[in-house]
Amino acid sequence: MKSKASRRAALVSLLALVGVGCALATAEATTPGANGAIAFRRYFDPDQTTGAVFTIGADGKGERQVTKPPAGGLDDQPDWAPDGSLIAFSRCVVGLPCHVFVVAPDGTGLAPVGAPCPAVTNPQVCPDDANASFSPDSQRIVLTQSTGRDKKGAESNQIEHSAIAIANRDGSDRHVIRQGAPYSGDLVFPVFSPDGKQLVFESVGSSFGPRAGQRAVYTMGVDGSHARRITPWKESDGDNPDWSPDGTWIVFRSHVDDDSAQSQIFLIRPDGSGRKQVTHFATGTSILSSSFSPDGTSLVISKVAASGNSRLHTLRLRDGHMQRVTHSKLWDSAPDWGPR
Repeated sequence: MKSKASRRAALVSLLALVGVGCALATAEATTPGANGAIAFRRYFDPDQTTGAVFTIGADGKGERQVTKPPAGGLDDQPDWAPDGSLIAFSRCVVGLPCHVFVVAPDGTGLAPVGAPCPAVTNPQVCPDDANASFSPDSQRIVLTQSTGRDKKGAESNQIEHSAIAIANRDGSDRHVIRQGAPYSGDLVFPVFSPDGKQLVFESVGSSFGPRAGQRAVYTMGVDGSHARRITPWKESDGDNPDWSPDGTWIVFRSHVDDDSAQSQIFLIRPDGSGRKQVTHFATGTSILSSSFSPDGTSLVISKVAASGNSRLHTLRLRDGHMQRVTHSKLWDSAPDWGPR
């Protein structure tokens, strides 16, 4: 765990950023401590239907493929356990609902979080699970649970029931803590705060309501109580928001799936105050989700290159320095910076 001195240093760095503003500065909860490897998802095909979880050092060295999905499968949205022992991810195979698994960083010990759905089934009888994130003690997992029928809308299909559930990492004691009204939208990317008392999550409006396709970032108690929207619907914010290691900030991306303005990275406090813009990318720059470093001094972000594929970059909050991490010709995104 991070020492009190290093926690203070990380907080001072963040406060300095917020106090002075940034010129060209800049998934899942980040564990306090020393910086370790970055987990990410690499797509194998242009249609982004197949892919696996990889890890790599922040210096671009030591790349390793961690998961080996079944033929035609996609392993997605990795999240480090705070103790560094496991990575959680969702596995999607054609014809089956997605399911959450855990695996050791060296690729061993693959295990499902609860029993996977039987063959040839659907979310009407077995939930579709995604967006898993570990609790601070590494013993529980919070995830998005989708069940029921699909309904075709003007923008896209909408699942009947979208919920946030918490379970032990073996899948036991699973219980829903928040669920929207039928066909009202999706509750995605839930992440525990570093103290385990709150969650941040993203709400996506349904095609059948007034906020079709819009997004907003929310916080709430770990029991699902006291939900608070902290970003405006009109800006469509989110894309896997992440807590700073000391729990004082949440990082998110603006204008997700919205071409009305250039996406940028922002910080905001859990109560919705203190919002500050971190990046100032030029119009036409395509960026994706980001994650804090365990020492709180940097972010890892996904940024699309001129070639059309996404690469991972680290971004130092102190001065906005960016350093490219991955160099594959394939699409690398959904990063989560793990502990050492």
